[in-house]
Amino acid sequence: MDLETRLSLLNRLKQSPAEADWRQFYDKYHGAIRSFARKQGADDHAADDVLQETMMVVMRKLNGFDYDARQGRFRNWLLTIVSFKVREARRRAHVDRLLSMDAPAAEGGESWHERFASEESQADGNLEATWRQSLLEAALKVVLTDPRTRPETVAVFRACALEGRPVAEVAAQFELKENAVYQIKNRMMARVTELITSMEEGQPDLPAPAES
Repeated sequence: MDLETRLSLLNRLKQSPAEADWRQFYDKYHGAIRSFARKQGADDHAADDVLQETMMVVMRKLNGFDYDARQGRFRNWLLTIVSFKVREARRRAHVDRLLSMDAPAAEGGESWHERFASEESQADGNLEATWRQSLLEAALKVVLTDPRTRPETVAVFRACALEGRPVAEVAAQFELKENAVYQIKNRMMARVTELITSMEEGQPDLPAPAES
């Protein structure tokens, strides 16, 4: 199924949004958005705020977004919204730090508000790399938890791709030929790459091929 024959999730949301489409959008991006906020120094509560506020902005502003997947503009548009919401959360943390009468963190360390409010200058230069890492983690989670993938396939992929163990060692453990291990690794990585691309372009996920 090529790009011309599958309607963009974003186009569906712009034209006649249904609750199921918004649920798909949320399921697709919530992990990456929360992960991005956490990597920028937010705690769980602030990351949840960033997620919810980002979703509200997307729902309000999506109709005005001129989408062109070939230019990768959705990735840039969404990253702009998320990074702005992180900066807003950081400013709130700064105000809270100034107004709060609470004692500093135990052992004389910085409180979360103090740390988060002071990290803006270091964080902003790395937004693109952090966002890409967040997309990667979200895609890996989808691939590793797909119920259609055999547990042994997941275990082999974890061992060789995520743990970095030698192919020969993994092949011996699972009683496979080395070529089979390479095939599993390449197939799973191709799926991860496809998922990242679909998130960057705002396209619906293609179903993963069933294992024979």
